[in-house]
Amino acid sequence: MKTLGKEQQFERLYATPPVYEWELIVNPDHGRTKIAYASFGICIILAVVSFFWFQGNTGLIAAGMLIFLGSCGAPWGRFLIHADKRHYYAINQYGMYSTSEQIIPEIAYTIVRRSAWVGCAICVFAAIFIGPMAFVGAGGAALMSFTMTNFRSIPHKSQCLFDGYVNFEYYKSCKSFINTKEKFFACIIPEEKIAAIENTLLQFNETFEKEYIDDFEDDPKFQAFPVILEIVR
Repeated sequence: MKTLGKEQQFERLYATPPVYEWELIVNPDHGRTKIAYASFGICIILAVVSFFWFQGNTGLIAAGMLIFLGSCGAPWGRFLIHADKRHYYAINQYGMYSTSEQIIPEIAYTIVRRSAWVGCAICVFAAIFIGPMAFVGAGGAALMSFTMTNFRSIPHKSQCLFDGYVNFEYYKSCKSFINTKEKFFACIIPEEKIAAIENTLLQFNETFEKEYIDDFEDDPKFQAFPVILEIVR
């Protein structure tokens, strides 16, 4: 039998129907709202300092750009960068694969891209009419605007091939690691699906080890535990 290369094995993995699959909607960071408020507050403080530090139009432009940065950046981080995510996982006899994507309507991406071009134009006009000092306050806004002009959803894919050995690490926060001899595969598993996933992994691997870890014993205030909002299937 011809030995398949790594890329061919991945193609076979994705082409084979799953034996077991599950899909979740997850809040990736329970502290995302606090971070947004903190970011907005920092921009407002910097705007006030800039207004009194620089004189005349320069201070006004710098403060205005910082307020613009905070007003756009905080919601952008909360509702776009840290939006809810849809995770899909599948297992078959050749391995596991997953896709994760933020749940954001396409209209939101269109609005962000068009708003970013407007922000770029404002920053350019500020530099032309006020001079280079305008970028003391506008630099952050300009950088963010140019970055967002091509803002779009990019699904993240991950895969892991079976090699006969699996070590299953399950954390109480629902984070999990399925380790083979060569690679580890990170996933999120609801507690009610553990038994079915264990049986599937045991079916396709000669050696199966498992370990349950209570990560809530560590200080949870400094950890961004994912929160499962909905089990789709």
